[in-house]
Amino acid sequence: MATARTVVVGAGIVGLCSAYELFKRGVEVVVLDRSTTFESASCGNAGLFSIGHYPLTKPGASLRGIRWMFDSASPLWIRPSLSPHLLRWLWTFHCHCNQAHLERCVRTLCAMGWRTIQALESMLDAESIDCLYKRSGWMDLILDGRNLDAAAQEGRVLAQHGYRTDRISGAELRRRDGAYREEVAGAIHYLDSAIIHPAKLVRGLADALRRRGVEIRMGASVSSLERDPAGRCVGARLEGGEVVRGETTVLSAGIWSDELAASIGVQVPMQPARGYHIQLDGVAQLPLTGGVMHETFVAYNPMGTQLRLAGTLEIAPVGRPWMRKRMNALMTGARKYLEGIDRGRITEEWAGYRPCTADGMPVIGFVPGTPGLYVATGHAMMGLMLGPVTGQIVAADVCGEPTTIDPEVLQCVRPGR
Repeated sequence: MATARTVVVGAGIVGLCSAYELFKRGVEVVVLDRSTTFESASCGNAGLFSIGHYPLTKPGASLRGIRWMFDSASPLWIRPSLSPHLLRWLWTFHCHCNQAHLERCVRTLCAMGWRTIQALESMLDAESIDCLYKRSGWMDLILDGRNLDAAAQEGRVLAQHGYRTDRISGAELRRRDGAYREEVAGAIHYLDSAIIHPAKLVRGLADALRRRGVEIRMGASVSSLERDPAGRCVGARLEGGEVVRGETTVLSAGIWSDELAASIGVQVPMQPARGYHIQLDGVAQLPLTGGVMHETFVAYNPMGTQLRLAGTLEIAPVGRPWMRKRMNALMTGARKYLEGIDRGRITEEWAGYRPCTADGMPVIGFVPGTPGLYVATGHAMMGLMLGPVTGQIVAADVCGEPTTIDPEVLQCVRPGR
């Protein structure tokens, strides 16, 4: 039986998966997005569907970030600023970089990981979406052999939640796959994960929704959320003045979610963290699966006949020009690990923003004190991977169904500023 209409703000992977799961439950859905094309962070990421991934708030991450602040080509670079909002975010981030918080987050993320890959595979099968999906796992590539034991320990932690890893020597790695350089000391292979072409997934899902009659309005820029005299969120106002109404509004607009939530007095504390990618054609030997280069934090993924290199977090105000030095750092970081990439031809360069919360976890849930408003954002680098399960959680909550995910880990929305 159909329920009242839901307005989804944002046509990235989280918004589209939410729309998909709501539609499956008989909900009338309209999706709004400010862009005229699908070029969001959902499309520009590395394409590693790395279930069970650690959050950003690992112990020591904040102190490492402070050291990296002095190198604008480092994996994490924070543009120096005295902004009170940024300083509060940095302090809160630092306070969450501890073992107790990490363990709680890992439990939740591991539980979400199993559900998200099942949801993805079910969706791909049901909708016949061709997005180069391959359940080949991902590699944590280690250049310095002294880092192998620590990397293997992360795998042992995930093993407590059912995840499988394989420690591979450098020689064995090259025997299996000739794409890796002699200098690579070894790898930890995360066997349960997958690789994917993110843009093909997002566009394929949007096409599937449209075939099923879901309205997706691209180029519909939301200027604010709409609230009735009783304080209930009743939809979204577009820049031209039109109000798109719904019984529930799902805010999944990435880095723009905080600004839109603030229009009705709700705070979603996030920072925009810009990531980069380049696409290479003509690489002599593509690796068999994707992964992350442990010491340089550059991710790589074979996509058809091309290779994507992606990574870096650059916390800086929205709108500043992207930095050539940081784009070049992808190739610099990758050539230490992969054979023959200098022969490749760059066919695409991309830079876009990821929404990062201060506690390293996404924000998913109804907003206390603001009936009708549901927030699903702040996934940082985990948006692609957590999109399908987030859609399930959103739809279950909106339709009044029970969910097994701990809501307290995911809820950091506060009314007021």
